Amino acid sequence: MKKTVLMLINGFGVEKKNSYPIYDDDLMPTFAALSRNYLFSNNSVISHVNNIYDAYRNISLDVNELYNYSVISRDIASKTFGNKQMLLNLKKDYETKNGNLHIFCLVDTSLKIVEHLKETLKVINPNMKKNVFLHLIISSNSIEDYKYLTEVFSKINMDMSGYGEIGFILGLNSIANTAKDVDLNFFFKMFISKVGEKWQSFTQKFDVLYAMKTPPRETKPFIVNSNFSLDINDTFMFFNYDNIDLTNFINTLSNIKYGDSKNNYSYYSLFAVTSKIAIPYLYEVTTSPNSLVNSLNELKAKALMFCNLDQINIINYFCNGLNNTASDTITFIDMKKIEHDPNSIYNAIREYDKDLVIINYNLDDCSTVSEVKQKLKDADSLLKILDTNRNGSKYTVIVSSLYGMIKTLKTDKDTMGTVIFSEELPFLYIDDFLTKKNFLIASGSINDIIKSCYKSLDMNSKYQSLVEKKNGLYKLFFK
Repeated sequence: MKKTVLMLINGFGVEKKNSYPIYDDDLMPTFAALSRNYLFSNNSVISHVNNIYDAYRNISLDVNELYNYSVISRDIASKTFGNKQMLLNLKKDYETKNGNLHIFCLVDTSLKIVEHLKETLKVINPNMKKNVFLHLIISSNSIEDYKYLTEVFSKINMDMSGYGEIGFILGLNSIANTAKDVDLNFFFKMFISKVGEKWQSFTQKFDVLYAMKTPPRETKPFIVNSNFSLDINDTFMFFNYDNIDLTNFINTLSNIKYGDSKNNYSYYSLFAVTSKIAIPYLYEVTTSPNSLVNSLNELKAKALMFCNLDQINIINYFCNGLNNTASDTITFIDMKKIEHDPNSIYNAIREYDKDLVIINYNLDDCSTVSEVKQKLKDADSLLKILDTNRNGSKYTVIVSSLYGMIKTLKTDKDTMGTVIFSEELPFLYIDDFLTKKNFLIASGSINDIIKSCYKSLDMNSKYQSLVEKKNGLYKLFFK
């Protein structure tokens, strides 16, 4: 097995022309030199995420949508979904209390959500006579996703007509457990009073958000239809949440009063959510067979992961296939303590001697241009050490990123500048046996980055690498 080091400079994509200037060859001389000498592409890999959590969900689980979609689709296809006891309990509760049903639903770029919502409401509200309001929460991150989101929301609006009306559209960060209290209170004031930003044409709103370069997940709440109400006997359903902490959200919701009376709200969820209130749910989250840990176990390999301490639990969760237990397949090291000390990182790599090493630099943690440049310098210094100690063919080094970033930062001149690293990502493959003469970098997604690592560990494995052999036709035209 060939040792492989994957160095990720997350946030580092192709720099756009209208970006505040960051990258040049003098800033990263080792990266520049190796890019000329080894297999390299600066735009073959496209990312549709813009944070480390979604990135690890995608590369580890080999998915580009919310993982639990497949669970719901399976039961709909087998015609067992309508017989689920939790849904029948919700229906009975909803009918008995005679209140409204509010469905909070995560939405990404998949059209599957329309069928899932429709099949659910066929069970809960078969005669379409009771009030159902859909509050749609955008979970995707890339600003390039707006063109796909427009299609998804338009289809929801059209196909769900009669089943339920869209009330709010908002980004996940507005109501996630990490949201500030002031933002949660602002949302619920809008919910109660219906006073706030209103857009009947969400397509126009998406155009504005795209022009402002607002990541979809950061979308502030806006109202599409004002027909919804919040009444004392309402029922709330959290539709396709997966391992999301709703503690603060539900605490705020449950404390709403009607004069001197407490509310009589009921709560249900398709998947288990974190809350101080016990919420009935339908599905346990099943582990994914495609996880990074499972793939490494198949290869009989172990990994060393450098990432920030506050990221370890969620990265471990995704790498274990949606399983919170620890695995000795991956050893974690807190990157924050040594990110500016390339020698310490290299010494840890030697000490632990794992088959796969994954190093995460996170540029989106930075608040100034100087910090971004320093991290790029640190990464370049580590790259130099790694290359110097490869001893020719001792191991393979891959340099890439899991997402680009758009962030306004303080510049060296005490002004503010927007750094725009696009979703087009660099991919550098350093290996003396796979040369530019006979190989090239193919197009792919961030899922293919980790598969390239698997292929590097074992060239006989089933995985498809981004590194492909040139065929005769390619040589004929591109000598």
